[in-house]
Amino acid sequence: MKAAALGFAMTLLAGAAPGLAQGAPDWMVGYGSRIGFVATQSGAPVEGVFEDFMASIAFDPDNLAASRVEVVIEVASVNSLSKDRDEMIRSAPLFDAALWPSATFAAEGFTDLGGGRYEAAGNLTLRDVTLPVMLPFTLVTEERDGAVHAVASGELAVLRLDYGIGQGLWQDTSVVGNEVTIKIDIQASRPAL
Repeated sequence: MKAAALGFAMTLLAGAAPGLAQGAPDWMVGYGSRIGFVATQSGAPVEGVFEDFMASIAFDPDNLAASRVEVVIEVASVNSLSKDRDEMIRSAPLFDAALWPSATFAAEGFTDLGGGRYEAAGNLTLRDVTLPVMLPFTLVTEERDGAVHAVASGELAVLRLDYGIGQGLWQDTSVVGNEVTIKIDIQASRPAL
């Protein structure tokens, strides 16, 4: 599928990962889903998307203890609407996609903040660095045609240098800012229970 805002079209595969806890229903991720980012280059915002990722989601707002999410992103699928910039993002000084082809987010702790707002406690792995993160997100669900449809949206700010994204000259944050916002918009469905 083609993703617009971050320039990454995504092919999504979803299903239950082995070992996901019993009790939380499995969700099928839809083609309108996207994972993207906003960074700054020379002070100007740059948006992009990752066109290929796989997501395994078992989530139940009424059984958060049994809920699990794992997302694997193919780093080489980056699309920021600039071929030269995308090649640089994939290169050794930044993501080094040849050595570390995947980025992962795995969450097993969820908090209900009320009003359709949640927080996922998980680990984000970029390159060879894994750090704990908290991803706030909103969830809107609707039951129709024998299925429950959900839209989850959230943003997470990370510091790229914490993950080693920026070696040598790319450590200079006046060229590429240190803070990067990861944006998720996931559309998913499951059979109505």
